[in-house]
Amino acid sequence: MAIKRVFQKEPVLSIAACLALVSSCFVLPDAEYLGYIDFRTLAILFSLMTVMAGLRGQGVFDRLGRALLSHTRTTLQLTAVLVGLCFFSSMVITNDVSLLTFVPFTFVVVNSLDAAVRDKLLLPIVCMQTIAANLGSMLTPLGNPQNLYLYGKSGMDMGSFVLLMLPYSILSLALLALWAVGLCRRGAKISMAHSAAAASPNKALLSLYSILFVLCLLVVLR
Repeated sequence: MAIKRVFQKEPVLSIAACLALVSSCFVLPDAEYLGYIDFRTLAILFSLMTVMAGLRGQGVFDRLGRALLSHTRTTLQLTAVLVGLCFFSSMVITNDVSLLTFVPFTFVVVNSLDAAVRDKLLLPIVCMQTIAANLGSMLTPLGNPQNLYLYGKSGMDMGSFVLLMLPYSILSLALLALWAVGLCRRGAKISMAHSAAAASPNKALLSLYSILFVLCLLVVLR
């Protein structure tokens, strides 16, 4: 029963563990197993995720989103901001953190709109945010774990990596823009309900997280 509960709670982790055990039957465990683990990539990823969690806890990304939304007047602008936040922020704060931050934020924002607008926009925007976060994250080594691993193994510099991925990112952004225009082709006006501003962040912690992020970036840049 305990094993069943683990599978139900963590299906992806459980399947990955089973496949790892199966693969060990083909390549028998030995002293070289430790060399298969890219500890540098894992350490950088852990550091980035920790710093981003700290910045998120200080409300940095929430404030950014609210600042951008304060200028929205139509459904097209609203959609562009909410999806664009995931697309562009994922390049720096990773796709996972981007979605964890802005999808709940989207529910709060869209639920404050009229029922007809909410029913039309909520599901398409959240689905497209997931796609946008993954498309945007491919531009930089910081965007997702796969990029960070490939960047480390390739030995490329940051500029070369970004230039390699830039055409695909531009194409992705253009397709997202076309989708947004198609979804909001009538361009209905909206009235945003602005909630009270969140508490001010702890300046000392904010400075510390900022310094740690710069250090993580320097390590990625070698």
